[in-house]
Amino acid sequence: MTTDNGKTRNEGDSRSDLPYPVAPPPTTTTAGLPPNSVTVMPGQNVTVVIAHPPALKSLAEAYLLCVPLGLLGFHHFYLRRYGFGFLYFFTLGACGVGWLVDLIRMPALVKEANRRIQHPENDDVTDLSVCDAYITWFPLGIIGLHHYYLRNYHWGVAYTFTAGFFGIGWIVDAFRLPFMVRATNRRLELERTNTLPHSYSLGEAYVLGVTPAGLFGAHHFYLGRTGFGVFYLVTLGGCGVGWIVDWFRMKWLVQRANNPDRQVLGKRHKFVDDAYLLAFPFGIFGLHHFYLERMVWGVLYACTVGLFGIGWLVDLCRMPCLVSDANKRIEEELRIMAEIRQQIGIQPSAIIRREIFYPPLPAGTVYQMNPVPSGSYAPPTQPPSYEDTMATGGSLAVGGAKNEGNDREKF
Repeated sequence: MTTDNGKTRNEGDSRSDLPYPVAPPPTTTTAGLPPNSVTVMPGQNVTVVIAHPPALKSLAEAYLLCVPLGLLGFHHFYLRRYGFGFLYFFTLGACGVGWLVDLIRMPALVKEANRRIQHPENDDVTDLSVCDAYITWFPLGIIGLHHYYLRNYHWGVAYTFTAGFFGIGWIVDAFRLPFMVRATNRRLELERTNTLPHSYSLGEAYVLGVTPAGLFGAHHFYLGRTGFGVFYLVTLGGCGVGWIVDWFRMKWLVQRANNPDRQVLGKRHKFVDDAYLLAFPFGIFGLHHFYLERMVWGVLYACTVGLFGIGWLVDLCRMPCLVSDANKRIEEELRIMAEIRQQIGIQPSAIIRREIFYPPLPAGTVYQMNPVPSGSYAPPTQPPSYEDTMATGGSLAVGGAKNEGNDREKF
């Protein structure tokens, strides 16, 4: 027997013929629930994730690790300062100095570690610390450890191989270390925002120039003056004369390196002080003429020892005029080149050599080039096939014009 709701039951079943009861739909009540609560319907699969708050670091535990095992950097490992942890492990707490300082500044270290734990999204924007910089400066700064900490890796390598520029650079860094930390933090901030302008530091230029490394042109290499760097390297700072002069003109050297576009001729601009530096005492070999791009005079001076010394003495008196004439000549040369590039409609770096190859034509076939207007490029018309050439009597002109036999170019 079939009931109204489609169910079947036996004939002898004593239950009524009423349909089976259906459970009412579940009701949900959100009253009294905390905000952001989620109501789960019957039969719905739910995955519950219980998030534990991050475990913060304890000042007492940090001190417990620092007192007996701080020389091995255990408290730094606990505070997730792994770089300093390895440094302390291999240097016995920066020769014990860093360990003693950490006993005093432990509350600040714990506070900073907890801040990084609570805000991990800002972990990469943590500023470098002056205190950390001084710990790396003394006593291991003699091998450039503080420069490695400040991300000045080229300075770190220089200090490693010169013992802190023979100790002078290391001592100078003790006074300028706060400024170095501030400059590094500013540079890192600009790098994160992709607005970092390239500039040279007067302090770093002085450290390279005043120390004995300046005799080998270290400050010139740093400022991008490679030619003068090589000159100093070969002549020991121009026999020491140029090295001493650079102490007094370092400010202007840095300004020129930071603002090459402010000179009318850019990097090709010539300066009187540079010319005098090359003229004395090596002007008898024509170095100042090579610098002023007067190559013929430079070779002449090199072969005649400065015109037997007479031309060299005269040049010392007329050097400002030579520099002025060289700048005018270079300016005129650049102006003419700019006009030529403008006329042909190309940029300085857009000159492309084009080589076009064509299949060989039968004997007696001539090929006439169509003139191409100035400032434009039009690929030549492809020569007709051999059959078309023979059908026209063995002569052709590009573009369909017949040859008249005058000034024909054979291929």
